[in-house]
Amino acid sequence: MNRLLLPFALALGTTAQAQATSALQFRLEPENYHAYQNDPPPPLTLTLTLRNPGAQPVTVTCRAVGGPVLKRFTEVQDGESVLRDETVGELRPQTGAPVCRRVGERLTLAPRTSYTYTRALGPQTVGAQVHYRSGWNVSAAAGSGWLSSGTVTALVVRGNRPIPTPNPQAYQDALDASRAQWYTRSSRSSRPDTRLSFGLADELSRQAFLAELKKRGLDPSRVEIEVAPPVRFPAKPTPAQTASVTVTPAAQGYRFTLKVTNRTGQPLEVAQSYCEPLAIERVPGGLRMWQLGNGPCPAVAAGSITLRPGESTTSEARWDGQDSLGRCVPPGRYRVRMAQGQFVGEAVFTLK
Repeated sequence: MNRLLLPFALALGTTAQAQATSALQFRLEPENYHAYQNDPPPPLTLTLTLRNPGAQPVTVTCRAVGGPVLKRFTEVQDGESVLRDETVGELRPQTGAPVCRRVGERLTLAPRTSYTYTRALGPQTVGAQVHYRSGWNVSAAAGSGWLSSGTVTALVVRGNRPIPTPNPQAYQDALDASRAQWYTRSSRSSRPDTRLSFGLADELSRQAFLAELKKRGLDPSRVEIEVAPPVRFPAKPTPAQTASVTVTPAAQGYRFTLKVTNRTGQPLEVAQSYCEPLAIERVPGGLRMWQLGNGPCPAVAAGSITLRPGESTTSEARWDGQDSLGRCVPPGRYRVRMAQGQFVGEAVFTLK
């Protein structure tokens, strides 16, 4: 469940009234609503809090009749995501909460005072992710308007609530003791009724974690374990004169430099990503000893650069000579492959 709570801010002038108004807080709660189909889901009631935390009263002008309204955005996933935007209606003001009785009416919000509004929504739809946001059509200065809350998301998951993990700290300790490389793990502060989940870097890490669980007498079926897939490279081969890798010994391990050169007679576009793949494999046999780029990648749009004829671009990566469990790999010949966008380079080196 994600909840975005943004403090209310209006585009105001520099007057004391404007400065006080910009500090108004307009928040929709609860913090989250997450349930499972078999619970059954509890009814949902939203509470909107309007607060003036400052030491001065704040006056707003009504631009429409009524109080804060609630809007609902529903994501239904049946092959495609469909976003439906609809107005639910007004929230009910609680004791002393102001509402607009006419357009142009001026309402004064007392200093260090909170006002609340509620709306009972009942059980939520199973399988749909629903987002709620509240707004109020009032203004505090010329050109300003609409107080707007952050978003509350409600989700009822299809299926049954997962069985909680008993003694979650024991599983956290086992993961640390196994030395497995992980990309994601449940928070150490997980509640006792939470089922833990772990995202591991490769099969070697999974086997090490399972071995540690067995050693400690812990049941692996009481947690969720996912393994990142092997890193993959673009299928189309890259000419050696276009992409090449240089291997340089470093203080601790090796430095790999991939150089992509435009050997064509026209501009060449090279894609860029935060998760470019890299793999180190033993020669012969192809046993993979280390890899990068197969874990979760930041949700950032891919970029690109354009190389003029003869121009080059380089990228670097480092390896400490260890596998994903932190063990030194044996001496021998190894192949490193690196990619930048659609280009792949490789080199064979000897680890002594």
